[in-house]
Formats: sequence, C-alpha cells, structure tokens
Amino acid sequence: MLGAFERLGQSVLRRLGQDAFLLRGAVSTPTRANVEFDVAVSTPDGYNEGAFMRDVVTLPSNTQPKIGDVVQIGADSYILDGLLANNGALVRYTVQKS
Repeated sequence: MLGAFERLGQSVLRRLGQDAFLLRGAVSTPTRANVEFDVAVSTPDGYNEGAFMRDVVTLPSNTQPKIGDVVQIGADSYILDGLLANNGALVRYTVQKS
C-alpha cells in the first residue's frame, strides 16, 4: 500500500513542486520540493497551546532528509529545522531561509 502513496506523493510534487537539491555536507541530491510560506503551525505540546507562522517544505521521504540539511530551490536556500510530518511517502519540515 505504501507504494501507492509514494506514487501519489511523487505525482503531487511533480505538479506542485519545483526542481531542488537536498544538500547534506558535500552531497547534493536532486529532488522535487514544494515550499509553502506563512503556514500556521501549532505547538507540539498540550500545555502551551498556540500557533505561529512558519515556512514549510515538502519533500519525498526517499531522499531521507534530516534536520540541518539544506534545500536549494533556484537561488533560494532553506535550512530544515523541525519535522512536522512523515507519512512514509512525503515529509514536511519547518524551514528557515538562509
């Protein structure tokens, strides 16, 4: 079943994403990425409930991105700084523009 979700995720990124590179040290992996700006993100704990605005990037999970990696889309670079979701096919991270 995961194969169907991977194909769906790849299809979404083909349509909505842009050509990008995932940079980890000296390794550069070509991929597709979708950046969303000013997304309302809620706090992860149940004690200090609130929301804040962050930029979010979606990547295929088979690229195995990690916090601290850099996604380069054209002239813009984004540092992955927090994992939001991983459904096995796509991963979403909060990012900081560098």
